[in-house]
Amino acid sequence: MVARTTAPAADGWEATLAAALIGADRAPPGPEDEAFADLGPAGDPAGSLLARLAAQGIHRLAGAGLAAEALTPVPPRDLPGPECPPAAAARLALLLAAGPSARSRLEEWCDLAAEAGIRAPAWLLPALAPYRSLWPRPIERIAGPEIAWLDRACAGGAAEPEPPAQDWTEGTPAVRRDAFAAFRERDPDGARAALEAAFRSEKAEMRQTLVDTLDVTLGEADAPFLEACLDDRASGVRAAAQRLLARLTRSPFAARMAARARTALAVETKRRLLGGTTHALTVTLPEEAPALARDGIEPRPYRQKAGGARAGLLQEILAQTPLHAFADHPPRLWIELALRGEWAAPILEGFLAAVRREDDPNWARALTAVLGEAHSGRLSGVRPTNELRDDWARAAALLPDAEWERLVEDLFRKAAVEVILAHLAHAPPAVSERFTLAQLDWLAAVTRGPAGMRDALGRTWLIDRFGERAWPGEDAAAQAAAILARLPGDADERLRRQCAGLADILDVRVAMRRDFTGPEGA
Repeated sequence: MVARTTAPAADGWEATLAAALIGADRAPPGPEDEAFADLGPAGDPAGSLLARLAAQGIHRLAGAGLAAEALTPVPPRDLPGPECPPAAAARLALLLAAGPSARSRLEEWCDLAAEAGIRAPAWLLPALAPYRSLWPRPIERIAGPEIAWLDRACAGGAAEPEPPAQDWTEGTPAVRRDAFAAFRERDPDGARAALEAAFRSEKAEMRQTLVDTLDVTLGEADAPFLEACLDDRASGVRAAAQRLLARLTRSPFAARMAARARTALAVETKRRLLGGTTHALTVTLPEEAPALARDGIEPRPYRQKAGGARAGLLQEILAQTPLHAFADHPPRLWIELALRGEWAAPILEGFLAAVRREDDPNWARALTAVLGEAHSGRLSGVRPTNELRDDWARAAALLPDAEWERLVEDLFRKAAVEVILAHLAHAPPAVSERFTLAQLDWLAAVTRGPAGMRDALGRTWLIDRFGERAWPGEDAAAQAAAILARLPGDADERLRRQCAGLADILDVRVAMRRDFTGPEGA
């Protein structure tokens, strides 16, 4: 008679492990006699799987000889909102698996989830956690409390999370920077006073970091301290102070720049014998000087081929000069006179930089209008060139987004392809639905137009960037697909690839939104 041996009853670990490997939604139900089959919330396979794994772990630790205090329970999870719909969760899993190639879409997914007030699924938190440093705000909103809970649980204890550092004088440079920025947010004057008291005892790299952090709530009251930093022995500290002082338009630094600009540029007004007045711009190129160097204005080697070192000094002075220094005459007069003179390039570059720094819409409009007239041949004494076309596009990019869109939409109807491409190269990071459809109409016309126009479009690679900036609507996605389907047979392969990429990007971006707002997410 053969003796029969009975195998010990399985504890369910193998079935639980299999479910974790193939996915809770796809795994078959466990055996009815499974010890932990009833754990977890009903109707939530992922939650049940996590509960079973936790119970299995405790079951296996039961004979390990651990003291009771070694098994400290972790507090319940703090859920920041409803979990995202299954379709959105599946999309997030694909984006995380794709790696760096899907970084833009992953960031967009996080932003969409944060705007919708929903959280990432629990089973994807470990894969999402490494991106906290890249996009701290959206990830904090969609997964922050749960990732913090997971960190504490994996650390083996239920300790409360450490509060943000309050003492900016201790810790790593990154910790100190963050603590000082928080201090600066709470008490701008107090933070600056504390920095002044301890500044000389800091190492050069830390001094630069802390000066840069004054950017938080920067104000005119910071000017005296930043002025003192111009004499710091570390070049990084001096450069940081110069960058911040240039943004304080009423500081002593700004006054020095204004005085230099008025010395370099002067408008001479003469009355005509028969009535009226004429204006001329007198330019006096600055000389290299220690006082200029202290404010960060020094000759650059590359300037030897771009108008000379002194022209470079003029450009940098104008770039740091507050625009109110030119209030004696309208912006348009300064720009017109500069374009007609010998030193048009450095003066124009200086004006562009100053307007960009101050974000002044009136100067931006004047620059755009005058340069547009000059490029079209409507400004007397100025010959149209390709450089003027590019300067016009850069000036237009300083306009408020809605004004830039209206300008380019008008160009879609009447301008040459090269002009439009120059402006599209400086498009804002995101454009409106109306502009998206207008640009798609223009792309459709160009891609079905003469080969020369198609080639010019394909060489710019603007179509690729447009996919990231465009408004992701159903109509836009359909129009992009139609552009690809209607490309002529002799279209360049480079253009064909770009059109295919545009259609794919818009299709994915529209589908992502559908994941959140479709029937499953309603």
